[in-house]
Amino acid sequence: MKVPNFSVVIETANLSLADLDGLKETLASLAAQSLPIQRANEVLLADSGDVPDDTLQHSLGAFPWVRLLRLPDGTGYEELKMAGARASTGEIVVFADGDCLYPRGWLEALLSPFSDAAVSVVGGETRIDAPGPYGLAVAIAASFPAHSSATGLYRSDRYHLNNVAFRRSVLEHVPIPSRRPCYRMSGLHAAALLAAGYTILRQPAARAGHAAPNGLSHFVWRFILMGFDGVVVPRLIAADRHSAGAPGRQWPRTVALLRFWATQAAAKLREAVRESPSRVLTLPLAAPIFAGAVLLQGVGALAGLIAPRRLLAAVPEDILSGSTCELPGTSGLG
Repeated sequence: MKVPNFSVVIETANLSLADLDGLKETLASLAAQSLPIQRANEVLLADSGDVPDDTLQHSLGAFPWVRLLRLPDGTGYEELKMAGARASTGEIVVFADGDCLYPRGWLEALLSPFSDAAVSVVGGETRIDAPGPYGLAVAIAASFPAHSSATGLYRSDRYHLNNVAFRRSVLEHVPIPSRRPCYRMSGLHAAALLAAGYTILRQPAARAGHAAPNGLSHFVWRFILMGFDGVVVPRLIAADRHSAGAPGRQWPRTVALLRFWATQAAAKLREAVRESPSRVLTLPLAAPIFAGAVLLQGVGALAGLIAPRRLLAAVPEDILSGSTCELPGTSGLG
């Protein structure tokens, strides 16, 4: 396979919330790729102090092809990604997360479309990958859509920063935003890319498994912020297009969001049961966890509609440490 030269950027922003062993598993999955990871110009691990230095160095001992990129404390998720992109040299920049697992053919599938010079952005498909009733409930409730039925590249209006590749020129022209009043910025970036005339392609063969929220606090706040972003990000996109603020405009966006969540939850449940029919037996145990996640998303969505600044002020610092969220008092939100 002929692909342009590439770099891989991973960050540690989520590792204060997830098990550090997840980073070792991530790197082991990259080491096992069908396209050797050593062909990358560099594999950068961007860290802003989320992991103690001695622990991090020990974790990287088995992976000499990883280069540590130290950044100041407080550097957020999207800023870590962009700092890694700027420090890399590849024509293609691949973004991965330190709490995801990447199957053997992932890198090859993600990069192969770039043999076409017209391709600018390729995202894979990600879902929560965890066992048991908890894993099933979180996978259905999470914001990652169900796997598509596509057999080849297809167009999309979104991507996930844990599973995407960009031409460097795209990131130079339309960098990933930060310091906006939402938790994750990829939705804003995807909208900006489309507005700038770029096409986002999705590669169904590039699938990744994401860790489930680790611990009660992580679970609660992740789903609250998921619901919050669900209503705030479309509002910010509309504001960027100079079309926000008219009374009644929020209602159609909220209805569309609820319809999307319901459709995707049903699709993910069907997919999970189709892959393993025995999961039907875990549904009674998964149902209360799923209901709790949906309730938390509802709380976050309601807060996003009526009191976004108050919610952002209430989020614990250890949760926001992995975000470049603009704190209350400086945003244009009501």
